[in-house]
This record gives sequence, structure tokens and C-alpha cells, in this order.
Amino acid sequence: MRQLQGLLCYDAADVPRNEWFIGALMREAEPEGLSLRLSLITDGISADAPPDFVLNRGRDAKISEFCEETLGIPVFNSGAVTRITNDKYRTHCFLRAAGLPTAGTWLVSEGEPLPVLPLPLVAKPADGHGGQGVTWLADEAALLRYAAKAKRPFLLQEPMVTGWDLRLYVLNGECYAAVLRTSAADFRSNFSLGGNAAVITPDREAKALLHRVQQILPLDFAGVDLLRHPDGGYVIGEIEDAVGCRMLYALTDKDPARDYIRTVAGVLSGRITRGR
Repeated sequence: MRQLQGLLCYDAADVPRNEWFIGALMREAEPEGLSLRLSLITDGISADAPPDFVLNRGRDAKISEFCEETLGIPVFNSGAVTRITNDKYRTHCFLRAAGLPTAGTWLVSEGEPLPVLPLPLVAKPADGHGGQGVTWLADEAALLRYAAKAKRPFLLQEPMVTGWDLRLYVLNGECYAAVLRTSAADFRSNFSLGGNAAVITPDREAKALLHRVQQILPLDFAGVDLLRHPDGGYVIGEIEDAVGCRMLYALTDKDPARDYIRTVAGVLSGRITRGR
């Protein structure tokens, strides 16, 4: 059987800190009958010699859509996932339109006045990830300072329970692992920012929310972050397209690179149904 040729797409700025995981994905591909080559988003995709499949971890939907719509080749995650989840306001609107719970969120674009909202608020870049640029705005003075310096568009959100979130890792539509992240020192709970993390078994409500997400936005390998509403229950904080795996390697005996590649190989061969 011919070895399938794949591209592993990354943004150049993300390659250095993901070098180990990139190597792991490539090593795991060979035993599964796949060949995986690193490709930067700026390299583009050749229509004259297209790959058989693409793993897009570069958060660029144009690559995915060109491969899917023009070349007719599968991309993991899909172009729809990458386009929606890497725009936090679009994610909020998409989930709200489907009746899923999210925090109140407002987009502040260039030239627009600040909305009149009750404080405190949480501000974040519209295209951020990993907790980068997320800022607590305790009062109007903090809001005005942030608005004067922040790149627009940015988001304002009603705060949920601080220092707490539940990361659900999704592999081919199923919950692969669940990690509760907490912090007593920061309103953000991100592991990369020094928060605490523990593997847990998600409850029925969390699993039901994940199932509802999968029904409207099939995820190949991603993270769904749940927050706690002050009045109780979960809201969906965000969906991480190119989800990081450092917590899984640190806290579990799972091998995400191996399991992701095996899943991709199974889907490509027809042994596994995609997005079951």
C-alpha cells in the first residue's frame, strides 16, 4: 500500500516552543503508514503536487479551506473549526446561536465607543489563545486604560468564577481527557501561567455540553474549556483548535501524539469513522 503523504502546518512563530511535539507527531506517523512533513503557513500548499492530507496546527483557516474546497483533501481540524474557534467573538456567536451557554461577550471594534457595562469585566484579544492578553478590569479607570492601549478589535466579557476552568480534550469527538485547572493567585487558571492542574472524571453535565458542541462543530483534536457561572452550571469559555498537550504529558500516561496520529490513520484508511 502506498504511504500517504501529509503536511503538518504551523505558524513559524509557534515552531520553536512546539519542536518536541512536532517531532513526536512525525515519528508516530511512520509506523501508521503515513509520512508527515513540517510546512509553515507562509509556504502555502501546492496544487501541482498536493499532499494526501493535512494536520493544520497553524490556526489559519485559509489553508484548510483551500485544501478541502479546491484540492478535495482532508484536513484535521476542519476549515470550519479553525475559522470559527480562532475568532473568539465568532465562537461566542456560533455557540449562542446554537443555544449553548457562554459568558456575556461584547466586541469593541476600531472607532466604536465602549459599551456601558457593569464592572468588573474581563478583556481579551479577539484572536488570542493560551490566556495571552487576558486582563481583569476592576473599575472604569482600568477599562479606560486598557481601551486606550489595546489593539482593536478586543472583547469584553462578564466574569465567571475566577481561577477555575475545566479543559476537556477531544479526540475524534470523544472526551480523551479532562483536566481541572485552578489558581489561587490569578483570576486566570492556565497551566502555562502557573496554575494548578489535576486530571478528573468529567461529570454528566460537562459530557453533555461536549456532545452538543460535537454535534454542531465536529472536532478531530481540540480542547473545550468550561467555566463555572457564579449562579451555578457551566458555560463554554472557548474552544482551542491547536490545543496544547503539555498538561497531558505532565499529568497522565497518555501519549497524545501517538493517539492523534493513530486516529488520523484510522480515518484515512476507513477503519475509524470521523467525528463519531
